[in-house]
Amino acid sequence: MCKWMARSLGSFSEEIVREFYAFYAATLIGSINRRVKPTAQSPLAAILVCEYSVDISETTLHQFLF
Repeated sequence: MCKWMARSLGSFSEEIVREFYAFYAATLIGSINRRVKPTAQSPLAAILVCEYSVDISETTLHQFLF
């Protein structure tokens, strides 16, 4: 079930990426208040992907990108 985590660095699972974006979009759609401007809403800090919490906070993204 977690074989994708044992892959070498630089490789990825297309299925997990698809699941991530599907759950991300569903979470956004379910959490957006249509009466509030998108820029006024707080960003997501985590989402559930295949029952695992994935940290997508600004701090975590900065660690990966910089």
